[in-house]
Amino acid sequence: MRVDGLRRVPAVVAMLATAALLTGCGGGDEGSADDGGTGGAAEGSAKGTQEKAGGPLDAAALESAAVAEADLPDYTFTVFKQGTVLGSKGEPADPAVCQPMEDIRLRSPEPEPAAAAARSVHPKTDTKATTIELYAYDKAADAGELLTRVREATKSCTGYKDDLGLQPTVTALPDPDPGPGDEAVAFKRESSGTAFWYRVVRSGSNVAVFGWQGLAAHKSAGVVPDEVITVQLKKLTETAGTG
Repeated sequence: MRVDGLRRVPAVVAMLATAALLTGCGGGDEGSADDGGTGGAAEGSAKGTQEKAGGPLDAAALESAAVAEADLPDYTFTVFKQGTVLGSKGEPADPAVCQPMEDIRLRSPEPEPAAAAARSVHPKTDTKATTIELYAYDKAADAGELLTRVREATKSCTGYKDDLGLQPTVTALPDPDPGPGDEAVAFKRESSGTAFWYRVVRSGSNVAVFGWQGLAAHKSAGVVPDEVITVQLKKLTETAGTG
């Protein structure tokens, strides 16, 4: 599957100098990978002093907090460009109350994060992928604002016209267990028989967004990729010192 929205990655997005990304291929539901690779960034000093202090993560530390092959050896990885935002906004969502859902889809959240990292992973025995975006903020309040925007939108957004001219429906889902994080919100976006599930989790001043897709009518549609979510949240909270 092609990763949703990554075809809008702007040219100004900065590459991590400390991340060794090998060439790879991957995808999502509505865009293609940019500078993909198999594997993760090196651990160790790249985590920076933020880990010890429990403060905001910089770009190198955030990349170290993202899952790598060593964390999920039975999965195939595609690593994407890093930067502050991973995508860009197109036409505003109609109605505007649904904009937070479109922002999540386009990987251009509000508030804008200080650093971002992304990858797509799928079991080596399956093609069903989970996309992961990590966003680091300077303040926990900004990360909390992102969760609030999404949660409030799920209360009144039932469908909208998106940047592609499609009209997906939106269904609010019960707040999931945030695990080692602080809070979580989830929703489903469905269009033309294909559903996209999103789980947004805040841990301190960092946010993890998990996405996966499937045929809405399939009996296993919507099955949560528990292993991927659990391993990623554990690594994020340990790196950030928020666990």
